[in-house]
Amino acid sequence: MTKRICFALVAAAGLFAASAQAQTPSKSTDCLRLGQVWGFSAVKGNDRSFVVTDRANRRFRVNLTHRCGGIDFNLAVGFKTLETGPLACISRGDTVISHDPGVAGDMCPISSVERYTPAMEAADKAAAAAQNGR
Repeated sequence: MTKRICFALVAAAGLFAASAQAQTPSKSTDCLRLGQVWGFSAVKGNDRSFVVTDRANRRFRVNLTHRCGGIDFNLAVGFKTLETGPLACISRGDTVISHDPGVAGDMCPISSVERYTPAMEAADKAAAAAQNGR
């Protein structure tokens, strides 16, 4: 009996969230959601950006307002969003908390978050190769 009630409450909450999301068309459904972050990797040669993968295996480039200390060597990063809850979209004005081993967390403001396309990846690789060729 308890399992059914919990399932019904979860299902009802899901329907409520879906209807609330449908009523706010200004919210993008194609965003990096706080509760869906799965992993991250550095963008070679760019210390102001990194790529985050979500649980749906979509990739987003997070661009920072300034260099974030050791982002390419960090074991973990955190996000502080202006919105609350796991469905909050990570966006401009939010903060990356860089967890560099042996150093206090660095707070790095986000300037933008965008889908990381194959064309963007190719451009980043070309820029890194050009930088290494100097």
